Amino acid sequence: MRFLRCFSLCVGIVLWDIGYAQPRLRLLAGTYLRPTEGEVVTPPPVSFPNLGALKPYRNSRLDKALARAEAQEDLRVVDSLLRQYVTQYSVYNFRDTVSLERLLRWAQVRELLGDTLLSAYLYGLVIRNMHHAPSEVRLAYQRLRERWRSEWVPLDYYRKIVRLRQKIDTLAPPRGVLLSLGPHINSPYPDYAPYMHPSGQVLLFTSRREQMLTALDPDQLRNEDLYYSQRDFVRGGFKPAEKFRDVINSPYNEGSACLNSDGTVLILARCDAPDGYGSCDLYLSRYENGRWQEPKNLGPTLNSPYWDSHPFLVGDTLLFFASNRPQGLGQSDIYVSRLGPDGEWLPPENLGPLINTLGDEVTPYFYEPYQTLYFSSTGQPFGYGGYDIYKSRWLNSFWEEPRNLGPLVNTDGDEYYFTIDGRGSKIYYARATRKDPRNFDLYSFELPMEARPDAITRLAGYLIDSVSGRPLVSIVIAIDLTEGTEITPVFSNKYGYFEFQLVQNRQYQLMLLDTHLIRIPDTVALLDDQTYSLFLTTAELQRPYVLENIEFPTNSAEITPEAYPRLDYIAGFLAKYPFVRLRIEGHTDAVGDPEYNRKLSQQRAENIRKYLLQVTGLPPDQIQARGYGPDRPLFPNTTEENRARNRRVEFILEVPPEKLMLMRLDYLFGEDWDLPPAGETDEEPEEIPLDPEFQLPEIELPDSGEDFEEPISRDFDPPLIEEEEGLSKDED
Repeated sequence: MRFLRCFSLCVGIVLWDIGYAQPRLRLLAGTYLRPTEGEVVTPPPVSFPNLGALKPYRNSRLDKALARAEAQEDLRVVDSLLRQYVTQYSVYNFRDTVSLERLLRWAQVRELLGDTLLSAYLYGLVIRNMHHAPSEVRLAYQRLRERWRSEWVPLDYYRKIVRLRQKIDTLAPPRGVLLSLGPHINSPYPDYAPYMHPSGQVLLFTSRREQMLTALDPDQLRNEDLYYSQRDFVRGGFKPAEKFRDVINSPYNEGSACLNSDGTVLILARCDAPDGYGSCDLYLSRYENGRWQEPKNLGPTLNSPYWDSHPFLVGDTLLFFASNRPQGLGQSDIYVSRLGPDGEWLPPENLGPLINTLGDEVTPYFYEPYQTLYFSSTGQPFGYGGYDIYKSRWLNSFWEEPRNLGPLVNTDGDEYYFTIDGRGSKIYYARATRKDPRNFDLYSFELPMEARPDAITRLAGYLIDSVSGRPLVSIVIAIDLTEGTEITPVFSNKYGYFEFQLVQNRQYQLMLLDTHLIRIPDTVALLDDQTYSLFLTTAELQRPYVLENIEFPTNSAEITPEAYPRLDYIAGFLAKYPFVRLRIEGHTDAVGDPEYNRKLSQQRAENIRKYLLQVTGLPPDQIQARGYGPDRPLFPNTTEENRARNRRVEFILEVPPEKLMLMRLDYLFGEDWDLPPAGETDEEPEEIPLDPEFQLPEIELPDSGEDFEEPISRDFDPPLIEEEEGLSKDED
């Protein structure tokens, strides 16, 4: 049976909580940070210049050469030929079983050649695009990635940690709180697909609040229309939402709109229209002479005979959108089109097999200052639920491996229909309640550090036991000293590795949540990617833990009365966790005959074993005993004090790896977890607070005459983006 020796996080707490003469771990070194050489964890990019080809790439000459090289078992030649072959793939190759098996073979060859980074990258492409990828492929991917992965602490546990931290520290947890955009934006009907212009002046969204049934799809119940809300520069906040005029909103469904940089071009999705090429198409309307013009279909070069929606316009010349056209990698993919010199949109390009998968990719959002793409996906590895939101940077010629935004943003449900503000600090998204899963409302949420577009600098490290030099597993907390908040904590992996993506040019401090909170005194001024070795003294991986107060009379194996309370504590621990195995090791000093001492130590360990078996009723093989006599001294047998410390009994716990987290958190938080039963972990709060940014404050306005309250003439549309008076371009 496969077991993992328990870390101090398990055993150390067992010993720490004893209410008697408490045994202590001996501090043999300091707790400190030391810069170290970090391994480069970004795999070399693999480009696919022919991704847009209209047929799969085939090459009979390379097929024959590959067969010969495989027969000769010449890995170097096989690797070279596979690179030539795979890098010529089109989208169609990623939907072809034979081509994917060739890609898998290249991943295996790179692994055999010792290139774990590129191998993991290729395995990831296989998993994203192969139907029912074999379990051995997933295991290989996880095995190669695990060295550089550190998992976020699960959200339920994190909430418990926050409650614990509030008792022992003053640093604030991440400040993200779900806020409703309130009655000026939301209605009793579905409101979704928000778009916040980078200027922060206008919010667009889709709503079904109009009391009009659609004949084409009665299940939709109400017609989809576009609404907008503008920032009120007089009173602050945002004005109540208004509906676009009917030139924009037709009897058909409109939604998922975006604007160009100055707000004079509106691109929207319109569905089921008679001039459409597919079920939904992209349309463009221009703001000219004080009015929005009739939207024009962007044409068959951009639109397809299928579903095209979720546009996002970057500046004026770059358009991302989602489509389920059959030329894609999965059910729906993300594409990008560029505006040509003649003012026409060029044929769209698929973003490729790292972003797009066999599943659905929708709702792209591109944060231009940091070249960061946000999107929702059902096909990326390491997801929390259905649709999760991911981010990936464009690094001049390739996309970075997508990162999940983490448990504070993503849940076990669906996260899509979102937008981010121009500062990159807040996300707006649509959310439905469990009681009414089809009735979406709009909410805001402050992005945690790891989800922000400017969090692109890596702070990594290895937790190392300063006594044994071995890696440690623990909960790592990073504190942003600049803002006075902590980052969502992570678990270091079995190699001791942990990693955070943080905002550059800030001061950070690290803390460990082990048997107690350990604050590392050193601070980090994060100017670039950095890796540290973090040495600790409070935990010793795979080292024995000594009940120093269990003593035996000289030349006796009889358990003394003073030892029974401690043994009863251990018995209670074993009864609570029957999956734990216990090994009892007896030791003596070096006085006397070595063979006699070995037998004596064996008898002492065996007597403790018999007592624990009697008290717990566990199977005999659950507890083992072994005596080593004087063979394994802790200290030289030169003084009476050292000899007394060498006369000891050591207790070593072996815990199945899957049970380790349960035990760790149980002891951190006590038996009263105060967590709701399974299936009830995300109960809807009675009332979600309002986002003050979207509430108009009650202030007394100056008397501007009758014209001040006069509605805008229906012959004109107000500009959506207004230049603020007294604000220079630099300040803007």
